[in-house]
Amino acid sequence: MSYPDRLTLAGERANPSAGGQMGEEEEEEIRYRLTLIGSLPVHHLTTMAMLPWVVAEIGRSQPGERELGGVAWDPLSHTVLFECRPHRVTKLIHNSQEPSSFGCLVRDTHHCACYVFQCRDCTKVSVISTTTTSAAPTTVVSPTAFAKKFEVLFCGRVSVAHKNAPPALIDECIEKFGQSHVSGVGGKGGSGGGLVGGLRRVLTFQSNESPPTGKRPILFKRDPSFPCLQALDENGLSPEISNAKTGDTNTHTSGVQPTSLQENRTMLFTVGRSQIFLVSPDTKKVAIEKSFREISFCSQGIRHVDHFGFICRETVEGGSCHFVCYVFQCTDESLVDEIMLTLKQAFSVAALQQSAKTQSQQCDSCPMQQLHRLCERIEGRKLSPGLLYSSGKSEKLISFPDFNKARPKNDQEENELVMASLRNLYEERQRSHQHTQPGDSKRVMQAHTHRCTHTLTHMGDSCLEAGRVCGSPVGGGGGVDVSLRVLPEERKRKSKEELRELWRKAILQQILLLRMEKENQKLQASESNLQNRRLKLDYEEITPCLKEVTLVWEKMLGTPGRAKIKFDTETIHAAVAQGVPRHHRGEIWKFLSEQYLLRQTVPSRPPANHAPYKELLKQLTSQQHAILIDLGRTFPTHPYFQAQLGAGQLSLYNLLKAYSLLDPEVGYCQGLSFIAGVLLLHMGEEDAFNMLKFLMYDMGLRKQYRPDMIILQIQMYQLSRLLHDYHRDLYSHLEQQEIGPSLYATPWFLTAFASHFPLGFVARVFDMLFLQGAEVIFKVALSLLGSHKPLILQHDSLESIVDFIKTTLPNLGLVQMEKTINQVCEMDVSKQLQAYEVEYHVLQDELLDTPTTLNQSQRAAQLERTNQSLRQQNLDLLEELQVSHARVCSLESQVEVLVQSEGRLREQASALEEEKRQLQSTVTHLHDILTSLGIHISLDAHPLTHTPPPDRHTVTAAAKVEGKEVAGNGTAATVPHPPACPEDS
Repeated sequence: MSYPDRLTLAGERANPSAGGQMGEEEEEEIRYRLTLIGSLPVHHLTTMAMLPWVVAEIGRSQPGERELGGVAWDPLSHTVLFECRPHRVTKLIHNSQEPSSFGCLVRDTHHCACYVFQCRDCTKVSVISTTTTSAAPTTVVSPTAFAKKFEVLFCGRVSVAHKNAPPALIDECIEKFGQSHVSGVGGKGGSGGGLVGGLRRVLTFQSNESPPTGKRPILFKRDPSFPCLQALDENGLSPEISNAKTGDTNTHTSGVQPTSLQENRTMLFTVGRSQIFLVSPDTKKVAIEKSFREISFCSQGIRHVDHFGFICRETVEGGSCHFVCYVFQCTDESLVDEIMLTLKQAFSVAALQQSAKTQSQQCDSCPMQQLHRLCERIEGRKLSPGLLYSSGKSEKLISFPDFNKARPKNDQEENELVMASLRNLYEERQRSHQHTQPGDSKRVMQAHTHRCTHTLTHMGDSCLEAGRVCGSPVGGGGGVDVSLRVLPEERKRKSKEELRELWRKAILQQILLLRMEKENQKLQASESNLQNRRLKLDYEEITPCLKEVTLVWEKMLGTPGRAKIKFDTETIHAAVAQGVPRHHRGEIWKFLSEQYLLRQTVPSRPPANHAPYKELLKQLTSQQHAILIDLGRTFPTHPYFQAQLGAGQLSLYNLLKAYSLLDPEVGYCQGLSFIAGVLLLHMGEEDAFNMLKFLMYDMGLRKQYRPDMIILQIQMYQLSRLLHDYHRDLYSHLEQQEIGPSLYATPWFLTAFASHFPLGFVARVFDMLFLQGAEVIFKVALSLLGSHKPLILQHDSLESIVDFIKTTLPNLGLVQMEKTINQVCEMDVSKQLQAYEVEYHVLQDELLDTPTTLNQSQRAAQLERTNQSLRQQNLDLLEELQVSHARVCSLESQVEVLVQSEGRLREQASALEEEKRQLQSTVTHLHDILTSLGIHISLDAHPLTHTPPPDRHTVTAAAKVEGKEVAGNGTAATVPHPPACPEDS
C-alpha cells in the first residue's frame, strides 16, 4: 500500500492466495504489506455504526465468494487487487479485538464498497489509519483544524460501570491510584496478579486481552459478570472497585490500573478532527487512540483541578464491552480549562459536520437512517426481540433464508446473520424510498409510529425455527425422531513414541522459529537505525573530507582515555580546517567539547538543576505551548523533521523540554529549536542534550536567550563596530539607509545561521563553534557581509537591502561557502569584541547621565529600565565575581599543593645531604684503614681489581720489602684477605 498519490494493493501471480503485496517502487510513497480479506458493495449512506456488521459479513465469506467491485478476481488477468485515491476513503474502522485487521469504506462517483485488510504487523494499523486520514484532502475543514497538542501526565485507568459519571469521579480515581502506589501495586513489584505495573503494560492492556485472530466478535455483548447500572456508588464506580482492599491484588487488578512512577508517563494529548491521540514521546508511538464516538464523558477534577479524564467504551475478550476512565494530569488548572474547551469545540464541530453531510442525503423516514439508529441502539448489547422493530410498510413477517445455509454456531453468528439480512432489506427499501419535506416529517413519523407497532418477536421465533430446521429433530415415519448430524471421521490413534517424536519436533521448530524471529528483529532494528541515520545526514557537504584527514580524525577519536588527554591544538585546528567527516561529526563535536573543557582554566557556572536527562523527561514543562508551536517551523523541509509528531519532532520536543526544565531562567526561546535540531541530526537525544548544555553554559550562549536579551543588544553593537572597522563603506551605506544589525542579524545569532542557510554550511559553522567558541558567529557574519559588499552597495533602499541579505545571501555557492569558512579560520576578533563590550557599557552610562526634558512618567519608566539594566549588570558582575573567586580558590589550592611539595622536596634534600656526609665519613675511614695496611690509593682512583693470589715465597718477600715492588715481577703486591680492623681503630 502506498500514498499520498494513491492507495494500491498489487497481487502475486505465482501465489494468489498470499494476499496483497507491494507494486513497483515509486517516489514519496510509504509501503506496507497487507492481505486483502475481502470486500462487499454497500449503500452510499452506510454509517460508522453499520460498518462493524459489514466487516463481520466480509470476514464470514469464503475465499471463493470474494469479489472486487462486483467482478471476480482472476490472478492471470489482474495484477492489481485494489487501487484508489486517499480522499475516496471516507471511513476507517479497527478495534482491539483484531489489532491486525482494519476496514475502510471507499466511495466513488457511482459505487460504494467496504474493504477489509490484514496487516502482519499489528502496530502498523494505527499508522496506516492516521497517514491515510492525513493524506486525504478535505474541502470542509483544513487538515490542521483542531490539531491542538498538549503535554499531559498519564495517571492511569479505571473500569467504570456506565458511560456517564458524576464530577467526583476524577478525584475518586486519583485516590485509588494513591492507594495502589502506597501498597506497591503500581511500582516495580506490582506486576503480579495481572495488574499493569508500568506504563507500557497499561498501554498494551487491550492487546493483551484480545481474543485469537480467528474470532471476530463484532457484536459487543454485555458481560453478565460486569456490575449493572443499579449497583453503583455515589461516584459512579462499581462496588468491586470501591470496596477493593489495598492488599487484595486480584480485586484491584480488575478495576484500578495506575501507571508506574518509575516510567516516563508524559504524553502528547492531541485533539484531531474526529479522534483523540495520545503520543508517547519516549517510545515515539501512538499509545492511545479514541474516536469521538467512543468517548461518552469528559470531566475535570473538583479537588484536583489540575487533573481531567474521559470515559470511553472498550471491548474485552468474549465480545463484551465495558467503560474505562482515563485520567491525566496537567501543569496547572488553566491548561485543563483549555483542554476541556478544545474538546468541547472539537465535539461540536464534528457533530455539525456529520449532520451537514447527512442532512442533504437523508430524511427522518429513510430506511438507512432507521438502520443507523437501530445499530446505535444495539451497539454493545445482545440482540433481543425488544430492540428490533419492523420498518416495512406491510406488517408481514420478515424471513431470513440465510439461516438454513449458514447454521450459526453461537449467538454472535446468529446476530451477524440477522444484521446482514436487515441491511440488505433496508438497502433495497432505500432504493425505492422518496424523501419527505421537512414540513411533512412530523406527519410521516406519526403514521410510521402507528405502522411499527409490531416488534420482531415473531421474527426471532422464526429465526429459532429456521435454526431447528438445520439441527433439530424432524418428524419421521413411525414416530421416530431422526437427527441430522455429521458423523466424525475416524482417525487412527498414534502411539506414544510417535506423539513424543511429534512433540520433540514441534519444540525444536518453535525454538528455531524464536531464534529466527530474534535475529530478524535485530536485522530490522539495525536496518532501521541505518536508514534513520541516512535520513538525518541528508544534506550536501561543502568541504569534502579526504581519506587522509578521516584517518587522522579516527586516530584521535580512537585514542584510549581521550577525555583526559590534551591533544595538540595546531593539529586539531588543521584537521577542522581540512574538513570533518559527516558520519563522524557528532563524535567529533563531543571530542572538541572535551578538549575545550581540558584547556579551560576557569570553570564555568554549572546549572542549578543536576537532574539527569531521563528524569527531566518524566516532568511536565510550562513551556509546552511555545515548544509545540515551533516543532513544525524547525527545518520544515528536512525529511527527519517533516512528519507531524514523527520521530524527529518528538525527539526535538524531548530535548527542548528537558532544557526548559534544566534552565528555568531561559526556559525556551525561539531559535533554540534550530540549535537542538542540528545537534539531533548528528547524535542521539541524550548526547545532543549534553552538547546543548555545553554550548549554553560552557560556551556562554545562554546569555543571549535570557528574557531581557541585553547580551543580544551588545552583540548587535559589536557587529556594527566590526563593520565600521573592517568595511567602512558598507557600514556607511547601511547607516545611511538606517539599517541596523538587528534587522537582519538577529536570527543569525539566535539560530547560528541554521534558520536560513543550507545545512551543510551550518554544519561547518558548528564545527568552528565547538572549536573556537561563540565569537565564530561574528566572524561568519563579518565574512558574509564583506564578501557580498559590492552587491549590497548596488541596492539603494531599505527593503531591497534587507531582502537581499535575508533571501539572496543564504543561497551561497559551494565555493563561496568554503571561502567563508577558510576566512573564519584565519580571523581573530576576540580583543576587539572585549573592547566593544566595555565601550557599549560606557555609552549606556553616558546616555543615562545626560539631562533630558522628560515628564515624570517617562522619567520613571527610564529609571525603571535603567534600574533593570543595572540589576542585570550587577548579576553579570556577580557571576564574574563568582568565577574569579572560584579561580582564586583554585589557584590557592594549587599554591598549597606546591608548598607541600616543596616541603617534601626539602626534607628529601636534607636526608640526601645527611646520607652523603655519612658516606664521606665511611670512605675516609676505609682509606685510613688501607693506609695503615700499607695500601696507598687515592680517593678519586678507580676501584682495585683482584689478582690471583701469589705463592708463599712471594708473600714473604713482599712482607720484607714492606710493599715495595718486586724486581722480577713488576707487579704490585696485593693482600687477598686483609686483616680485620682492631676494635679501637
